[in-house]
Amino acid sequence: MERSGRTHGEPDLDEIETPDKPMRKKDQETCAQPRQIDPLSADLNDLSLAQLRACVDVSKAITAELNPDRLIPTIMEKVSKLLPSENWSLFLLDEASQTLKFEISVDIDIETVKNFRLALGQGVAGHAALTKKVLVIEDVSQCDFFFDQVDSVTGRRTTSLICVPILYAGRTMGVLEVVNPKRMDAAVLALLNLLSDYLAIAIENTRRYKLVEEMAVRDSLTGLYNQRYLYPALQRHLSACRRNGRPLSLVFADMDDFKDVVDRLGHLNGSRALSEVAQRIAACVSEPACAVAYGGDEFLLILPETDRAQALAVADHVREAIQATPYLAQWGHQVKLTASFGVATFPDDAEDIAALLALADKAMFGVKTSGKNRVDANQP
Repeated sequence: MERSGRTHGEPDLDEIETPDKPMRKKDQETCAQPRQIDPLSADLNDLSLAQLRACVDVSKAITAELNPDRLIPTIMEKVSKLLPSENWSLFLLDEASQTLKFEISVDIDIETVKNFRLALGQGVAGHAALTKKVLVIEDVSQCDFFFDQVDSVTGRRTTSLICVPILYAGRTMGVLEVVNPKRMDAAVLALLNLLSDYLAIAIENTRRYKLVEEMAVRDSLTGLYNQRYLYPALQRHLSACRRNGRPLSLVFADMDDFKDVVDRLGHLNGSRALSEVAQRIAACVSEPACAVAYGGDEFLLILPETDRAQALAVADHVREAIQATPYLAQWGHQVKLTASFGVATFPDDAEDIAALLALADKAMFGVKTSGKNRVDANQP
């Protein structure tokens, strides 16, 4: 992968910044003056054979792993062998908020720092992320933008830092921060640059893997989960509720007279209306509950740890949300829609998935044949 026009793994000496305090002579020559040298080949002899092997191991491990749940522990295990430092942290960029969050922090309880967020430009890590440059800080007391709140919470004392931005195709994905490094010479910087390149590839791979997984279990029209997701999720939630002695409820929903809308306004507007319905349903449920596009104009709610009375209340809330405002307004129509709902609850109504689905469907059908736009729980 190309990065800033340099050879893979070779640090761009123009990008390494230091505070005003002078560095050691060797580091000053390596980091401050952009001489045309190859610090990787010049300084790898300073590293032990074990460290070199660890570098190969980490590059193989993190580029081969696609599952994000396994990637982070892999990084933690492998990178610890490479970084001669007091501790280190991996920040990942939350694209929605444009802030850096702790993903890994070695020798620091992640629970104590999980709520910290660094804005781009805040702290040394935030500054590295914003400028997309490696920052080498030998004395943080001389650094105007050092962020000391983590030290205050953890009781640790940071004296020096190396922050390396993790870049993919010119986009900042995170920052690797080495705290109180034992070495800050060109060889270590070269390894950190190489490592950041591998991390960028690994993080992008897991992001794409997660996106493909999401596409596989999401309905393309509504954005809700689909039937491919439904049955494994149902089994998982039912097993957990059975193990913990907790209830689980299912809610079947079927749109009332929706064929009339399609016949009158066409399939395109019918699809648009279903998409709007799905948005209103999704807004009514939160994890661990979820909404599923069951097929056509039918929807299913999975409500773990929810008894019959609670499920009836949730279903009625969704029913009211669906009928609250007209649909297709942005396409020049004012369509009113309603839906009918059926509820079934484990373990009161049934003990297995198939029976629960059948009973919820039966309850919903009872509503359809006796007035529509209501909620019912048809018990066996």
